Amino acid sequence: MNRISAACASLGKPLFRVDTRSLVGSVLLGLVFVLVQQVAHRIDALISPAVVIVGGVTWATFMGLVVLLFSQPAGLITAEVAAFVAVASGLSPLAMFFIPANGLGSITYSLVSCKLPMRTLLHHLIPQVFTNLVGNACVAVGLRVILNLPWPIILFLAAITSTAGIIGGTLLTRLVYNNVIKSGVVK
Repeated sequence: MNRISAACASLGKPLFRVDTRSLVGSVLLGLVFVLVQQVAHRIDALISPAVVIVGGVTWATFMGLVVLLFSQPAGLITAEVAAFVAVASGLSPLAMFFIPANGLGSITYSLVSCKLPMRTLLHHLIPQVFTNLVGNACVAVGLRVILNLPWPIILFLAAITSTAGIIGGTLLTRLVYNNVIKSGVVK
């Protein structure tokens, strides 16, 4: 882990931050994430209950934003606040699987993005690919365990959600992150 932290520090991005700004920011962003996910999942339920497109895009965007803006453990705080509220509110029958999906998604984004300068669209795409695959793998297990869906259907649904999350998450994360950095609100 020290080698990873050193690689991240060489790019001027800490893997871990425990300052007040990052911790408070992560809790506030976690609450916003909760609200956005509640709305996104209801939109997805109207479009097609089996496919999580809007929720997948917002999930991917928040996984990237919190890590890029506040590092870890802020990424985990935001991710798990949203997951626990999803469980408590009964957002989805798969909500228990959001706990590992969000935690592992945040860690994956951190480990991949800290090695990139995050200047180009490709730099935002690469961590989104890994993060979406890891997060959707956790949810795929839930689809099998809770809903007992056959693997071909699970892989098809995961492919749609991952593709939407990768494309939408990459574009939105880059757009919002660049604008926040330019504004000087977060350093």
